[in-house]
Amino acid sequence: MKLIASGFALMLASLGLTGCPADDDPLGGVCGAGFNAGNGTVGDFGTTEAALKVEAFLTASADLYGAAVDLEGDVLGACTAMAVDLDIPTGELDPGAGELEVSAACGRVAEEIDAIIATLPTGVALGISITPAECTVDLDVAATCAAECDVEIEGSAEVECSGELHGSCSGACSGSCAVEGTVSCEGECSGSCTGTCSGTCTGTCSVPCDVEDGQGNCAGTCAGTCTGTCDAECTGTCTGTCTAEVTGSCAGECYGSCDATWEAECNGEANVTANADCKAACDVSANASATCTAPEVTIVGVDVGDPTAQARLDALIATLDANYPTLLQAQARIQYALAPSLESFVSSLTVAATSLADVGVQAAACLGVAVDAVTDAAARIDASVTVTVEVSASVSAEGGT
Repeated sequence: MKLIASGFALMLASLGLTGCPADDDPLGGVCGAGFNAGNGTVGDFGTTEAALKVEAFLTASADLYGAAVDLEGDVLGACTAMAVDLDIPTGELDPGAGELEVSAACGRVAEEIDAIIATLPTGVALGISITPAECTVDLDVAATCAAECDVEIEGSAEVECSGELHGSCSGACSGSCAVEGTVSCEGECSGSCTGTCSGTCTGTCSVPCDVEDGQGNCAGTCAGTCTGTCDAECTGTCTGTCTAEVTGSCAGECYGSCDATWEAECNGEANVTANADCKAACDVSANASATCTAPEVTIVGVDVGDPTAQARLDALIATLDANYPTLLQAQARIQYALAPSLESFVSSLTVAATSLADVGVQAAACLGVAVDAVTDAAARIDASVTVTVEVSASVSAEGGT
């Protein structure tokens, strides 16, 4: 994930996006009620081809801005909660001049985590098991946007999924089937497995485990019954999500193909077939609306001996259990949904602010406001992904450093 953070910084620099808070309307109020990134307001600029593109760009800008604000709020909320749990004074979270709140708060939390992890024995790290978040894009958002933006499209627009389609299937599923709940499982269990585990068992094992953590819990291969998380195939009862390869009926989510009616969504990016301007806007609108599941995170502690240090470590593990999934969820949404289409959209919007100016004075003013809003959004996204990477690096570090 370090590459993601540095890649974002390079992208912002190459596009000249400084991340300074934008004026509500730098063009003297000419935009008026034609655009408001904060509440998603987009005015009616007419029915010409150029006017429809203006509206699509403004809508996409508002969608991106809203997603950036939501992400920043989630990350800041998680870091603030962790700071409280780790007894960090509120005043130490205050941002400096020109610094975003999320950068200051999460940076201070990362420092505290570093100090706690340093008390672990040299070369020892927390035992962390993560089932990654899954992000889903609704392809209908991109299709509807393109049909409204591109005057050449009749009916529904074609949208491809750069990833994996999944959804409910009324017939036979060919691929994998994911069933949630407490279910009998002969597949990969994302959650708690009570049964045999063909991979690493993190939890308790009915027979001696080949690898144990400092507290005697299993952290390796379990030849008996594993009660905990299993990173490979679980044969037994899965409480969470059981994913198995099938050719036939599927009582849950089908990943692959369906021989009957199915309502499919996309784990990946939406790529709409439309003219260049509409594609840039509609891809962003769809990807900005992506939803990501919270990852499953299991953290196993270490016995450090000293009661004071142990209390701090236990407090860290407790707050990570509660808040770390939120940071990883935000990180996944940026990586898989927002980042891939952001650079092309910023470039297209900047060009559109000039090429579509003949739609009218108000449209030109609103496009200028949108450029500022997207600049602000990109900076918020950059800050959010940077601090989640920083906290993740601290959590994964080894003791004695």
